[in-house]
This record gives sequence, C-alpha cells and structure tokens, in this order.
Amino acid sequence: MFNPETFSAFSYRDFRVLWAATFVRSAALALELVARAVLIVELTGSAVLLGAVLAAWMAPNLLLSPFAGAVVDRYPYRRVLIGSFLANAAASGVLFILLIVDQAQSWQVIALSALSGIGFVFFNLARRALLPAIVEASHLRSATALSQTGQTSVKIGGALLAGLLLSIADFTWMFGLMTAFSLLAALLGAMIQTRQEPKRDAAAEDRSIVGQITAGARWAIDTRWPIAVLVISAMSYMFLQPYEAVLMPLVVIDELGQHRSWVGYLAAVGGLGATVGAVWLASLKEIRSPNLLMIGLIATGGASLIGIALAPHLAVVAVCIFFATACVYNMATVANLALLAHAPEEMRGQALTLMNLVQGTILIGALVAGALVDSLGPQGGLLTMAACLLGASLLAFSMPRVRWWLWRRRMYTDLTAADWMRASDADR
Repeated sequence: MFNPETFSAFSYRDFRVLWAATFVRSAALALELVARAVLIVELTGSAVLLGAVLAAWMAPNLLLSPFAGAVVDRYPYRRVLIGSFLANAAASGVLFILLIVDQAQSWQVIALSALSGIGFVFFNLARRALLPAIVEASHLRSATALSQTGQTSVKIGGALLAGLLLSIADFTWMFGLMTAFSLLAALLGAMIQTRQEPKRDAAAEDRSIVGQITAGARWAIDTRWPIAVLVISAMSYMFLQPYEAVLMPLVVIDELGQHRSWVGYLAAVGGLGATVGAVWLASLKEIRSPNLLMIGLIATGGASLIGIALAPHLAVVAVCIFFATACVYNMATVANLALLAHAPEEMRGQALTLMNLVQGTILIGALVAGALVDSLGPQGGLLTMAACLLGASLLAFSMPRVRWWLWRRRMYTDLTAADWMRASDADR
C-alpha cells in the first residue's frame, strides 16, 4: 500500500530547493564523468592518465574528509554547500576556457579534477548535514531517501545525454554546460533558508579543527555502533560498486558482444533502479533494523552480480543491473540515515565524514576488480566479487555478536550484547 509519508519531505520549501540544487549539480556530475574521460583520451590516449584523472577526483574523499567534516560542523551548512558549487563551477569553467583557446594539457585536467573532487566532498557532507536543519525529525527518513533521488534520477538520462551531446557537438561545450549547471546550483543554494542552524556550544567554538576531528573519531570508537555501519558500507563500496565502471562494460562488449552504446543504455537502467529503490526506501513507514537491511542489500547485490556474470541474454543483464545499482545507492542512503538520525547534532559533520572516508575504499575495490579481470576475466571477476559479498553476509548471520548488532531495533537501547547473547532464540 502507498505510504502517504513517502513524499512528505517535499512539503518543506527549503527541501524542494535543496533537491533541485542537488539535481542540477548531479546533472553536471553526470556530464563531467563522461567528458573528462573522453577529453583525456583525446589528449593523450593513455589509460594510465585516464586512471590518474579518476584517482585525482576520488583522492579528496580520503585526504580531506576529516577536515571537511570539521568545516561542515564549524560553519553554516548553506555557505559550505554554496562554496562547493562554486568550486565545481571554477573547475569546469577554467577547463572550458582552456579548451576554447586550445591550451588544455593533461596535467591541467588532472589538477582541475582534484579541485572538482574537493568540491564534491564538501557538497556531499553539507547536503546531508543540512537535511535535519530543514525538515522535522519525523520526516528525516523521507528527506534522506528523496534527496538521494536528486542524484540517482539524473543517472537515468545522464549517460544518454552525454552520448547525445558527444554525437552532435564538441565535448568542449559540455564543460560550458557543466559550468552553467554548477552556477545554477549555487544560485539555488543561496535561496535556502534553514529552519535553524546547528547548535554550537562554547567548547565547540573554541575547539580547533584538529580537536574536532579527534573528537569525532573518539565518538565513533566510544559509541561503537557507527563502526558496524561503516564496516558494512565498506563491503558494498569495495565489492559491489566497482562493477558498474570496471566490470559491466567488459561484460557487455567482450562477453555478450554488444555495441558499446549499450554500456550507456544499461547505465541508464541502473539509474532507474537506484531511483526506484530510493522511492521504495522513502515509502517505508519504519526501518526497524538498519544494519539488517544493509546486510540484505549486500546479499541481493551479490546475487545480482552472479546474474550479470552468468546471464545468457542482454535483457537478463539489464534486470540484474537494475537491482545491483539499487542496492549500491540504497546502502549509502540507509547508512547516511542511521548516522544522521542517531549522531549528536554537533557531530553530524564528523559522522558523515566517516562515511566519506569509507567511500574512498572504492579506489581499493577498483584496483581489486581490475586485477581480477586481468587474471580471471570479466565473468570470473564478477563471480569472485559476488562470493565476497555473499560470504560477508553469511559471516554476519553466523556470528552471534554480529547478529545482535543486526537485529537491534534501535541504535541506543538498554539491551547489551551480553544480554542478547545470553537470551534464548525465542526471546530474541
């Protein structure tokens, strides 16, 4: 039955504006991921430099996330969000000008990719931390899931739009369009009027950024439950998410013998799955156990990878990609929701920083996926990664202490791990 609360977050004016800004910024990102790859291939034809561009874009997740979280906790979320949009506009705008005057070089593309990655780090943190400030707590789950649709819905048409633009115009103008999108997102961000700014006590104001980072790490270790959320998320980032960029194109082209255009079409199918999954998540009246749901998503993702590897027809691959991508993005949504809903207000930025650090494990997953493809082929690589996901799910269900974390109804509860392990199966 349809839950009337599914789209409740859209009743808030500021959330609608934030959603629109997220959508526009994500449209720019969808173009960026294609345009930069095409540009570096046109300039150098080097796969090594293509990897360097992607690494430069992802590196800020690992290097700057602690600092970025402290900044988000220290300054108004809206200003940080606008600053991130302007950084992205600067990165694409400078490259657009360099291309216009025919002066673009590979090192400039790499450097500007890093600047874009910095903007993306602050964008992700500020966007998520802003949600509790613009919607009531009872609508936070709806806001978190629907905010994700602002990103995932663009995936439906992003790959198709990029392909269309490349077929009718020079990719130089794609960077001009990306710049315009980022500036529009900044304008929308300036229109947000937060319901309240985060509470900041005197100690937080006097604490240095390094002190804030230390406090965030200490909070996660002392509280413990964030570690469970982050470990489960890391499994998804390392063994599930890389399939889309590394393994799926090889399966479509090499294993199934399809035209390369189908890589873009299937990416759009994945975007549809991510959007449908986000709407489904928003429609749930209650998530009784976030960790249990995350383990279920990992298992479903693993099964989907097996389907992609063994599929005899492109239609079966499309169905499996639909579910695999839905699992990837819903994992991130559930993890972010758990952190936002239960982290102290002054620690929201640091809590989300931990998720950004975990997201950096995509780099490890991409390297592992590449090594698996070289040694086992695309099909063997998919099956190996699926085995890792299913093995992790089975391990979680087979360990009593882990099961206690999974079946907890609330993050904060009077029930201890020792109490749970002493209880009978019927009591559990």
